[in-house]
Amino acid sequence: MNFLNIEDEMKYFQNMFVLRKEIESFLYEEGYTNIEPSIFEGYDEFTGVNSRVDKKSTVKLLDNNSGILILSPDITTGIINKFMPRWEHGLKLKIFYYGKTYKHSGAGIKEKRELGVEIIGERNDDTDQCMVDTARQIIGRYSNNYLIEIGNSKFLKGIMQSCSFSKENYDNILDLLYSKNKQELKEYLSNLPYREPMSTLLNIFDLEGTFDEIVEQLEGLYMNELMKQGIEELKAVDNYTKNITDKITYDLSMVSELSYYDGIIFRGYINGSNKEIIKGGRYDSFTEQYGYKVPAIGFTVELDELIKILYKEVLK
Repeated sequence: MNFLNIEDEMKYFQNMFVLRKEIESFLYEEGYTNIEPSIFEGYDEFTGVNSRVDKKSTVKLLDNNSGILILSPDITTGIINKFMPRWEHGLKLKIFYYGKTYKHSGAGIKEKRELGVEIIGERNDDTDQCMVDTARQIIGRYSNNYLIEIGNSKFLKGIMQSCSFSKENYDNILDLLYSKNKQELKEYLSNLPYREPMSTLLNIFDLEGTFDEIVEQLEGLYMNELMKQGIEELKAVDNYTKNITDKITYDLSMVSELSYYDGIIFRGYINGSNKEIIKGGRYDSFTEQYGYKVPAIGFTVELDELIKILYKEVLK
């Protein structure tokens, strides 16, 4: 990030400090406990459970034993790796943290500041809804002109499993969905053996809007039990939030770069930026890869992007 002068740079870091403390104070009052995450991950371990992450984008280091470490591209992975080997039955964690993630980009190493929120080991009837509402309260502190998009990975997994795609096709389709490339998705699917669930997949970019609009568009399309479960989870969120805010929309084509979500996924945007301010979701199955399957859901606040919107006058 470049500044015109030292005064602007000092003002930026002061604003970042105030922003962090405001959000952290809110989370503390909501019953969350602060932790300090590590910035290091084992390369093989991280890429083994995050298979869709571009390995070339990781920032690699060598330890004293010539093992490969990376500067963490995702803090949640490190937190689960830290806690799962020592997990105790009945344990419930509500945590928040401030950290940095690192990724190689075309211009060098990109460093991002983020503040994360996680609930691990607890899943009541309204845990998903309360987590979305916590995200809403945070983003709503800084703008009335925000939007939260919500999807559910179970819906998409239900389609993909019914189609019995190969791993290569599965990954390629996810990449096309992630990039929102409707035409290329249509062309790609046209070269694969047709199965009934593909009718829903071909229409998936149209399955967005209010919950009622999505349900209407699903009429006549293929649905299996896993897909129906995803829709029911979205219905519960919609019933919870519709009397709180009208700034919620649903998108059944939503895909994350990280492959560990297995339920609700959500993103928060503020007018003036086309980048996510908030992103997160449920990842119960991800914890199982570290020894125990426990309920887990969380999100991150992208502080660098949020502060750009709030304090444009000091950023050039």
